[in-house]
Amino acid sequence: MSLHEALDPLFEGIDGISTAFGALVWTALGAWAIVSIIIYLPLKRLRAQRTELENVWPEVLGELAENLRAGMGVESALDAVASARSDRMGEMLRQTVAEMHDTSFTEAMQNFAQRSRSPMISRVVSILNVALVSSGSFSETLELLSEEFWEIYLLRKERVAKTKGTADFILWSGAAVCPALLGFIVGVFGSGTVGSFQLDVGLGTLNLSLLLYVMVLGAAGVWMQSVILQTTRTALLRTPIYMLLANTTLLVALKLPAAFL
Repeated sequence: MSLHEALDPLFEGIDGISTAFGALVWTALGAWAIVSIIIYLPLKRLRAQRTELENVWPEVLGELAENLRAGMGVESALDAVASARSDRMGEMLRQTVAEMHDTSFTEAMQNFAQRSRSPMISRVVSILNVALVSSGSFSETLELLSEEFWEIYLLRKERVAKTKGTADFILWSGAAVCPALLGFIVGVFGSGTVGSFQLDVGLGTLNLSLLLYVMVLGAAGVWMQSVILQTTRTALLRTPIYMLLANTTLLVALKLPAAFL
């Protein structure tokens, strides 16, 4: 069975959208979405790992400062923090401590910052390396950094908590809810019968316009959510996924009323 034949039930009976045109658009979006998913998933995993490290970084700085105030050396303090943690941060810190035996605190921490792939962690490590070789208090610098970044973390967490619901509502409204409602309404009124009323509605141009409109709506939902949550770096990769979802939702919704009328 060819792809054209497999997609024929999805487009059959929809005025203004031929099977050939609909299958071409759907296939192009599907191929684009698959490529985007292949690229997006590794980036999403890296971003999740980086976020995980950034979330516990203020806590690590605070624990390190406490160990230094207790009289431990820098390497011993870092080793104690690493040994007490069973998460990915602890694993990376243990690797850093092992590297210190062959290099130095400065070089090992620079390698740690590079492995974290976090600009925030890299900036803090640079400050710590400067504080270590200066005449200032290393533990005091750590404590101040810990408090500062803990406040930043709490503010970011609060912002995400307040805006994520709104952002997700915009995304799913554009990619699924609106296409479903529009398709169902047009499917009902386009049948020619609403209760005891007979309607004469030209659906060719309307259906084609709706198809293009909901794809734009799906893309707009992705970008609006990304702006709110500050995830615009991956918005382009997620766009075809939700455009395909909006496209498919509309087509199914257009055909669904025919099964009940």
